[in-house]
Amino acid sequence: MKTIRTLIVEDEYHPRLTLQQKLAENHPEIEVIAACENAETALIEILRLQPDLIFLDIQLPDKNGLWLADQLHGMTCATFTPPGIIFTTAFSDSEYLFNAIRLAAIDYLVKPIMLDSLSLAIGRFKKRTNPSASVQTLMNVIQSEKILRFKNFNGLLLLKPEDIAYIEADGNYARITLANGDSDEIFERLGEIEKTLPSETFVRAGKSLIVNQKYVRQINVRKYSVQITTPFVSQ
Repeated sequence: MKTIRTLIVEDEYHPRLTLQQKLAENHPEIEVIAACENAETALIEILRLQPDLIFLDIQLPDKNGLWLADQLHGMTCATFTPPGIIFTTAFSDSEYLFNAIRLAAIDYLVKPIMLDSLSLAIGRFKKRTNPSASVQTLMNVIQSEKILRFKNFNGLLLLKPEDIAYIEADGNYARITLANGDSDEIFERLGEIEKTLPSETFVRAGKSLIVNQKYVRQINVRKYSVQITTPFVSQ
């Protein structure tokens, strides 16, 4: 039986320990060579140890799991092949992220991780001829689908441009309001967010507001005000 050298990236102690125990008790072919609590430490350890597989939590402090996957993809060269990835997450409602993961043929497991799901994911990993190619596919899918990424309290918010009504400054951070009326705090400054938005869709409507042009009803340059209309939001 071929040993699969594996690294776990999980910031919470109990999920990390539980996954290690499940692997040790049910998958002797999996050798856990390291466990890391954040993406930056994991990147160093992956480059040093070069594992075959990583279990990667999407929601991590500071830099999230997608950041790490992107970094690994960019480092592909003759002397380094990125490991295969099985994502883990406590959240199951990020539609765009999980659709992208499915399209890229990368597995993800929702915590608490069930034994049957774990076994299926490991089985699929074993059958892949080039597991690391899935990371490149994932990044290509996210780009081609024009999915925007924002850092929020849960770690990551993925949205398509048409979902966003407006984004306004909120102290050192920003608040994003969606066309359906939902809103969320984003842990980035408005100026930094503006750099990532498609200019053909969004317009700066003042020092502290970025608006989706689709929902602009009227801009009053004298009063420095903007009226927005969506199916669910009227301001």
